[in-house]
Amino acid sequence: FGTPNGVAGGASFFCGNGLHPVAKLTHGTWFLEPDIDHCNYLILDGTQSGFVANHLPMDLAERMRKARERGMKLVVIDPIETNAGKSADEWIPIVPGTDAQLALAMANVLVNELGIFDTEFLKRHTNGTYLIGEDGRYVRDRDGGKPRVWDERRPGAGAFDAVGWESQALEGQYVVDGQACAPAFQKVKEHLESYTPESAAKICGVPAGTIRRIAKEFGEAAAIGSTLEV
Repeated sequence: FGTPNGVAGGASFFCGNGLHPVAKLTHGTWFLEPDIDHCNYLILDGTQSGFVANHLPMDLAERMRKARERGMKLVVIDPIETNAGKSADEWIPIVPGTDAQLALAMANVLVNELGIFDTEFLKRHTNGTYLIGEDGRYVRDRDGGKPRVWDERRPGAGAFDAVGWESQALEGQYVVDGQACAPAFQKVKEHLESYTPESAAKICGVPAGTIRRIAKEFGEAAAIGSTLEV
């Protein structure tokens, strides 16, 4: 997937082939667990992690207590007002099995309406800059067969490992060797456009205004570009 991390094989238990490869490829670790100690806005979607549930239940509960005391906002999305939901700053009920619609609508708001995304991470650690042709495949280098990116400084197309990440285009429409193409991230943006908060609201039962608000709050709390010393 273009990240500096790698993962192979799988696990025999239910979460292994879904959860762990995603975690490994995204941030190089085995677990997906909220960084309760440092985050300022936490969304729990269909989980009571931090409320005497999941693995390390007492440790996470204590950390959750400390995070709430220092001001971390907690939003719980769940069809049932669970213990986590009734203890949260905000409980958002949702139609069972429609979490993906809500997540895609939030992604659309963040990416297309608000323009909140981590440009440096996308350029340095994903294939978001790789050019996609009209056939849906990578536009490759003629010699080495490597995926090509658009160099905004030159300008022109070049192999992904020959163009500095800073000048690789994430958005736009280009023509390479007579073929219309666009960066993968541009394709993602266009795909997300159909997942509007209004259409999601009809499916998942969460009001469009609520979807936009929590997406905005979540994106702003991410503080993209800031650093933290640990």
